Amino acid sequence: MNEEGGYLGAMTYQAIYSSAFEKLRTSHSENPEALSALNLLQRNLLQADNSSSSFLFDFAKTLLTDSKLNVNLQESYLRMHATAPVDDLEMPQYAGRPEFQELSVRAIALRRVLARVPDEMKERRPFLETIKEIASSIKKLLDATNVILQIIPPQSQPIVEKRKREFVHYSKRFSNTLKEYFRDQNQTQVFVAANQLIFQTTQIVLTVRDRIRL
Repeated sequence: MNEEGGYLGAMTYQAIYSSAFEKLRTSHSENPEALSALNLLQRNLLQADNSSSSFLFDFAKTLLTDSKLNVNLQESYLRMHATAPVDDLEMPQYAGRPEFQELSVRAIALRRVLARVPDEMKERRPFLETIKEIASSIKKLLDATNVILQIIPPQSQPIVEKRKREFVHYSKRFSNTLKEYFRDQNQTQVFVAANQLIFQTTQIVLTVRDRIRL
């Protein structure tokens, strides 16, 4: 699997299919047969994607190729994160734990502000303000992660520390890509770095949510 298929592949269901299923359910809310068919299709797509992690990504690329649309995948994914469902960043099992809810809130906020990059970068001044907001969101997410590290069992700390280090690495990569952008105006590289940072943000939350037991 190529690198793009790795991180974009992991985000394909949430960015594209989850939103589509929500809209279809709303428009067919009074049709039981249609809802049943949608549920079956959703289960089958998830099973296929679990069996092959890049299945939905490859399927989406095939549809785009066949449609002959000139689409920048990196930009499109980044934009879709603005309206994508956030259930992958929520932790309902810790509803009464403010530390965990803070991590969820900060992850959602960072993903949403990163999704604004394609629009904000059209003008320098608004883009600089957005960059400041991104930097603040990154810091708040790291602060929330540090709080989690203080309250989880010692045996669970190494995996969360690993996710934190990866997040810091891609935060620095995003920052360096922005500096390069102001020199060479390469938008796609900024989109790539932003998508990678969103992926790492999700990894922190999923690790805490699905692999930590208090």
